[in-house]
Order: sequence, then C-alpha cells, then structure tokens
Amino acid sequence: MKTPDIRVPQKPFIDRQHFPYGLKKSGDFSITEANLLSQYGKTLAGLESGELTPETADEAHFVAMLKGEEAADNSLEKAWLKYIKLARGRKQFYTLHSTASNQSDYDDDYSDDEFDVA
Repeated sequence: MKTPDIRVPQKPFIDRQHFPYGLKKSGDFSITEANLLSQYGKTLAGLESGELTPETADEAHFVAMLKGEEAADNSLEKAWLKYIKLARGRKQFYTLHSTASNQSDYDDDYSDDEFDVA
C-alpha cells in the first residue's frame, strides 16, 4: 500500500465521544483502518473543518473527495468516509418486539374483571 502524502500530526486521533473504548476496540473498523485513522485523523479532521489548508496533492484530493468532486481512491479516504458514517450517522436501534412503542394502545383494553378467579 502506498503511503499517502498527508501530514502526520504529533498526537494520535481519538474520538472518545463516539468510540469511548477507542477505534481499535469498537469492532467497527479493521486493524488497518483503525491504525490509519489514529495516525492521520487529526489532519483529516482539520482539513474537513477548514482549520487546515491542503498542502499536498493528496490533501487537495481528500478535500475534493469530501466535497463530492472526486471519488475515494485510497484506503485512508475510504476509512474516513466510514468513520463519518459511523460517528455522525444515525445509530440503528433494535428491539425484540417491533411494536414496542405501540404497547400503550393495548393497555387501555385490559381489565381485572375479566380474570376474576374465585
């Protein structure tokens, strides 16, 4: 794999709000993806927010990819898109009973008189 020409910050990228146990232990990312995000994440977040300006062709391509002008063509850009989807997207919530929110509709029909046991 070609090393991207993107600045490496001094500190690793950590998102405790969305991944409290870390990117590697979240189970959402492969080891390679977690390592790339940890290594380059602060720079990518700065480029996305506009705090940093692109200095290399890879950084300019990353910004263009975020704007939808280019397609993601390397594993770092694909990992960042996956991070955005998981961190900022809507979380799926599953229940055992699909009509659990409608349970109050059935509570009004219940009466103790029907089950009077002598």
